[in-house]
Amino acid sequence: MRFLKYWFPVFLYSGIIYFMSSRPNLKVPASDYGLDKILHLLEYGPFGLLIARALRSYLPAWSLAAIGTLTVAVALAHGIGDEYHQSFVPGRESDLFDAMADLGGGALGGWFFLKMVPKIRKKRKKQ
Repeated sequence: MRFLKYWFPVFLYSGIIYFMSSRPNLKVPASDYGLDKILHLLEYGPFGLLIARALRSYLPAWSLAAIGTLTVAVALAHGIGDEYHQSFVPGRESDLFDAMADLGGGALGGWFFLKMVPKIRKKRKKQ
């Protein structure tokens, strides 16, 4: 049951990312202007949050820095894997800068979970 609560959302979201990457000839609006990088940030933000949430649950003795580092590493590995996967999809391209944007989104999502969620929870308890 614990796995379903913490890791299933990570794997489900990962599957959604890979499914969308499998769509041939999918054109992102304004990708010529680099705005697709913002979409990568937005796509990987929740993913980083979910990863940090699962890791924090399963590794409670680890420091926030260690959880954050592992979150970033997992987001980067997933982003690189996703870009590699896209290189085989007709009409899609693989781009190292997309993987970097994925890393940034994962890092922001992980940071939000590790730093901001506890503050939000603490504030709610005071009310």
